[in-house]
Amino acid sequence: MRPFVFRAYAALDLRRQRDKDAQRDLAMANAAVALAEAERDASVRACEEGKIRAVDEERRGGELAAVMWYRNWILLQQREIERRGELVINRRADADKARERATRTHVDVRVLEKLRERQYRAYTIEVQRAEQKEIDWLAVLRSLAPAAGLEETQ
Repeated sequence: MRPFVFRAYAALDLRRQRDKDAQRDLAMANAAVALAEAERDASVRACEEGKIRAVDEERRGGELAAVMWYRNWILLQQREIERRGELVINRRADADKARERATRTHVDVRVLEKLRERQYRAYTIEVQRAEQKEIDWLAVLRSLAPAAGLEETQ
């Protein structure tokens, strides 16, 4: 019997490579989201700490220049928080696109893998049938041998 050959193996291999690339891209996109969120959170903490220092400076009755510096610095930090918040939103959108692509590529791979499995099951059934036919034919020949006067030599 001929060996099993899956004709769409090249397509399956290509789809597996695309799936692997999509999974890598998804991991990178998720890492970018985590980094952007960490940077935004660091900016928020820095801004909160700056507000505390500004309040302390005002309570001590510090110089007006120092108080103004803190206020300006806090405004800059708030703008930075907004910018980093937008960056987080953009990174999440990129991660969503990467997740959709990874899902599509995985489905594409599974479709061909299921096709391969079905074809292999059909092939094994065909092989089993062919073997059973040969066994049946040998049984028929053995049963006819004594009737034809042919003795088995052992």
